[in-house]
Amino acid sequence: MCLIIKKVKSEDLYSLRNKVLRNNKGIKFCKFEGDENESTAHFAAFKENLIIGGVSLIKNNTNKIKSLSNIQLRGMAVYKIYQKNKIGSLLLKKVESFCININIDFIWMNARLESIEFYLKQGYVKTKKSFNIEGVGKHYFLYKKLK
Repeated sequence: MCLIIKKVKSEDLYSLRNKVLRNNKGIKFCKFEGDENESTAHFAAFKENLIIGGVSLIKNNTNKIKSLSNIQLRGMAVYKIYQKNKIGSLLLKKVESFCININIDFIWMNARLESIEFYLKQGYVKTKKSFNIEGVGKHYFLYKKLK
């Protein structure tokens, strides 16, 4: 599969977020706080000029990590028919490399229960406490030290 990963605008990812993460509830549910910040970066995986996966990095410090150089990973999604083809892994490698280049020490996220194993295989660490996001489901706080 010929795949290209490049930076995009947040609105380029709304359709993907809507279908994969929001069960077609509508585009208004696909806009994240911080999407339009200058420090936010969005990446998409393209196959034949079509977006098949994407992820966003939003500068949003958390008190759960003892570092001021951290960034939140949000909206990681790959269309179901393309899952299990290493697209998610390639997206993560791209954003991790991007983060290292801009001197980010940690990536953190609130990961859905069904995606935990994927992130653990990529070297992320899961905390013990889970929480529920209404209408979306059970989540865990995960993080990865980059350097």
